[in-house]
Amino acid sequence: MALVVDAASSRTSQHDRTGRAAIGSAVSTKPEHYRASVLTKHTASFRKRWPPVGTREFHSSSDRKNRLEMSERRRQLLLVCVVLFSIGSAAALNPQDPCETPSGKSGKCIPLRSCYSVAKLLIKEEGMTADDRTYLKNSNCGQQGRSVLVCCPEENLRNRFGKVDFPPPGECGSTLEDRIFGGEVTSIYAYPWLARIRYFKGNNRYGFHCGGVLIHNQYVLTAAHCIEGVPSSWIVYQVRLGEFDTTTAIDCQNDDCADPVRDVLIEDQIVHPDYYKENGADYNDIALLQLAEKVEFTEFVRPICLPLTPQTRAVNHTGKYVSVAGWGQTETSSSSTKKLHLQVPVLTNEACAEAFSSVQLEIIPTQVCAGGEKGRDSCRGDSGGPLMRRGNGVTSSQYWYLIGLVSFGLEQCGTDGVPGVYTRLSEYMDWVMDTMS
Repeated sequence: MALVVDAASSRTSQHDRTGRAAIGSAVSTKPEHYRASVLTKHTASFRKRWPPVGTREFHSSSDRKNRLEMSERRRQLLLVCVVLFSIGSAAALNPQDPCETPSGKSGKCIPLRSCYSVAKLLIKEEGMTADDRTYLKNSNCGQQGRSVLVCCPEENLRNRFGKVDFPPPGECGSTLEDRIFGGEVTSIYAYPWLARIRYFKGNNRYGFHCGGVLIHNQYVLTAAHCIEGVPSSWIVYQVRLGEFDTTTAIDCQNDDCADPVRDVLIEDQIVHPDYYKENGADYNDIALLQLAEKVEFTEFVRPICLPLTPQTRAVNHTGKYVSVAGWGQTETSSSSTKKLHLQVPVLTNEACAEAFSSVQLEIIPTQVCAGGEKGRDSCRGDSGGPLMRRGNGVTSSQYWYLIGLVSFGLEQCGTDGVPGVYTRLSEYMDWVMDTMS
């Protein structure tokens, strides 16, 4: 998370392509029964906090090796994508229409990236077989804009994972790093729950464009817009854990070296069912990623604690300084090569709404606002990352707890008097626990 630009810094045309949404220009996708009274005449722009498509991607030597090993698989993938997009529309269905899968099972016609059981065929480590390509071709059931629709088996359209036990404080929320300096590079031990989300972007390209936070040995929380708001051709592919410096294969600091990063494939994803975006802002902006395997906890990979009890969920953080961390845009670059962190104050929702009064945007109870100090903010690349606090506000615990997830803010990151907007986790703990049970 970056040290953020101060108000005098500029934005490039690359940033404008994917890093923001103009207030009043976006069509609301909010369910009718859940629509908020947000006015449509606005004068400012918002940005989603992931880097633009043109952002430079940093690759370690291991990344380069992986890229070479996967070149043939990408060539096959390109051929499959061409086939999918070239299928005729004579029997095309509409989104959510019932359909029959190539294996004869009942399904629904949905976007390819929303059906992970089909999408993951495109990114198999061992490469696609002839049967895989045939299955993909026969799964196509239509197209929605630029998004390919596939017949997804109903058995894969789940809205919850299997029952899990959350790690207790001490196993979660602990770190060897106990110092916080606003906007400075962290130690290699700091925030071991930070995750980077990697996307397959088509055309032989992969990239990290969102953050997340490890909450369990097989689950990562992120922003819903990191799943639903990215370009339609992107597929959420992998989570990287234990990262500090994106330019080195082994991260070292003062003769202290971290373990190699852990790259874990994503097995499945569930976006909050009431997620929507309206006039450039995101609501119910939360999603869960299930990893393909359980990760071992180390000094460099460890989950953050969640507010599991009614008492910890009811804590009022207003006026407290809380922390954000990540690799997002800084005042001098479109992304940071090293993990950064800073502290920001939590505002009341009323003060936050007043800060956004010029764009007449409603701030609702499921959101929390923090920041508003010039040049200190979350920004592009930080989406889905954690807003966190040491201690739970109830006991003397000094473990780290998750308060929110980076959601959106003004296009001009770090604007004086305008905070960033985060998804308030305490309002979604029932959903998180239900989804993981």
